[in-house]
This record gives sequence, structure tokens and C-alpha cells, in this order.
Amino acid sequence: MADDSGIRYFPCRVTRSQSRQSSQQSNQLISQPSDSSQPSSQSSQLFSLSSQLTLQPTREKRLHLSSAAINSAGEKLLSFQKAREVGKEVKEEEEEGYTGSREIVIKENVSLEKYLQYRENNAIPSVRMYLHNGNIIIYEVPSFVHGVTAGRILVLMGGWNNWDFAYGTEATMILGPNTAKESDFWVRPRHLPDPPIGSGLGADRNDKAYPTMMIEVGFSQSLLDLHRKTVLYFSPRTTIQIVLAIKIFGVRTDPNTNTSTIALIAALYLRTSATPLIPTSVISFGTADPDANTVNCIINQMGVPPGSFTGVGRPDPNNNNNNFPPCNAPNLPDYQMNIPGPELYNGVPVHRLPPGFAAGFNLDLWDIRNEIEVELRI
Repeated sequence: MADDSGIRYFPCRVTRSQSRQSSQQSNQLISQPSDSSQPSSQSSQLFSLSSQLTLQPTREKRLHLSSAAINSAGEKLLSFQKAREVGKEVKEEEEEGYTGSREIVIKENVSLEKYLQYRENNAIPSVRMYLHNGNIIIYEVPSFVHGVTAGRILVLMGGWNNWDFAYGTEATMILGPNTAKESDFWVRPRHLPDPPIGSGLGADRNDKAYPTMMIEVGFSQSLLDLHRKTVLYFSPRTTIQIVLAIKIFGVRTDPNTNTSTIALIAALYLRTSATPLIPTSVISFGTADPDANTVNCIINQMGVPPGSFTGVGRPDPNNNNNNFPPCNAPNLPDYQMNIPGPELYNGVPVHRLPPGFAAGFNLDLWDIRNEIEVELRI
């Protein structure tokens, strides 16, 4: 029930000792000699005792996540980040081109409100998690290579334009009725107006404007797990326009030559595309060709037209179908991924748009590849 103030009250749970104590107090009151001059005093004490037993407010149980479950999920995901010797047999889920899901559900039937409260009060640096349709899912283990990849993109974009955009990391955003997630890195125009406070249309409970661009870096995640995040970011609730996904595969080590190589994939998604859940551009930019399973996944499962999948290990139709040149130097035209300006500046008032904004930003994938190689000591 509730009083006039709106505070909810529930019958309290009385322990055996509390019950014995209150019984003794009641017996003492009842056994006292009757005195017609003091009936109101005894009645008041009885009413006060009864009120204490029946009108004590109780707090809702807080969301709790087992540290054992979190650690177990993290250890499992770490197994996907290990270097592989060329030719060595591994489990199917540990294969480079594995196309199933590696995500791990650790809690079900969780409300959005409880999840947001939990994330506000609990920092868990050991894993990445998100809420989707009431399920809390662990999907990635942060690492140095994971961090420097997202960080390098931040540095490059900030060097390009540090006055029109704010750049940030690790903000938990509401993406749907019972879905919330934090990206690795986000970009938001400084002059983008926030929704009205209290409208419930913003990225968080304070109704901050959504970023226009999200960046996801996957190391533990399978390529398809990374790909499926786009449907969350492009949900009807959000105004996010761009998703850039970077997939880092495991290091391949040849025991005969003692050399290491790595396959890397960049995929760009645009909400304005006729098919927003299919990348408009996928570029292979590592030192190794993507394996056959990865190529099949990108073309047949992700639905990318072969002509939109370019780069290392891919045939170039403009060069007699010879493979594209290696990504081994800065400023190579084949390894520039354009982040379009109209989508980056989406929602910014016209008078705030700078000259030439539509040209957007060219991300040099060689710079990203170089950062990853240095971190992995390849």
C-alpha cells in the first residue's frame, strides 16, 4: 500500500526474536492493572507497536552478478585471443573464421532500470557486457590491442577536427525498451541539440543526444557477433548514423619461418544506406589474407556484394582481378575508409555546418594496422 506521499509500504518480515520481544511488550501492557485514567496511553502504545510491525518500508532487491560467472566468461573469451600456430588443429569455436556466436549470457529477465542502476554503481573492467531483451551478455575482454585500436581512431579523428566534435568512450546508452550497451568509442557533434529533458528520447536517463558515430573493436568476438551489433545501434529509438567495426583476428605464427601475420577487417555501416544492416564497404587491411570462412561469412552471411569487399587478399576488378596491393604504407588510396560528413554532422543546425563538411574524414587503415602490429609485437 502507499501513503499520501507516494511511499510504498510492505508488510515487514518479522524475525523470531522480534516476534518474542513484541509479544513480551504486548503482554506487559495488557497485564498492567486497569486504570480508567490511562486508557488512551495504553492504546497509543499498542497502536504505535502495531504500526512499527506493519508499516516498515522495504527496499527492492538490487541486481547482483556473480563474480565467478563474470570471471569464467572472461577466461573463456581470453582463449579466443591466443596466437595460433599455422597448421595446428583447434576447436571449432576457436577457429579464425568461426561464424557462430561467442557471446555468453550470465543473467536473464533483467529490467532496463535495474541494469542501468547496476552499471552506474559497478565498474567491471575485466569484461565488456550489455543488456539485450532482458539478458545480460558478456562479449569481449578488454586488452591493450583492443584499447589502442579504438584510441588510435580517436586520436586521428581528433587531429582532423577537434572543434566540431566530442569524442568519448564507455558511455552506457539506451538502445531499446530493454536494451542498453556501451560502445568502444563514440563521436558526437558539439552543436547537436539534446532532446527535451524528460522526453525519454535521449541516449541516457538525462536525455543526452545520441552520438552520430559508434566504433566497435572486436578481438574475442566472432565477426558475426560484431556484425550483429549494428542492428542494436540502428534501432528505431536511436539517431546513430554510422557504425565502424574493426575485427582483429588471432595472430598466425608459422613455426617453420618463425614469422607472424594477422588478418584485419574494417566494415562501415550507414543508416542512410538502402540496406543499413549490410556494410557499404569492407576492407581487408592486415598482413595476411582473410581465410576462406571469413570471406564466405562476409559475402554470404553478411550479404556484402563482392565488389564492396576489397583490400588484402581480394581480387581487384580494375586490375584484371589481380589481388589488391598490400597495405604497407601510409596514404594508399585503396586503404582509405571515408567517414561521410552528412552522416557525421546529422542533426546539426545548418548555420553550424562548416564549409566542405560533406567531404567527411578519411581514416587511413595503414595507421590502424601499424598500431595493432606494434602492440602485438608482430
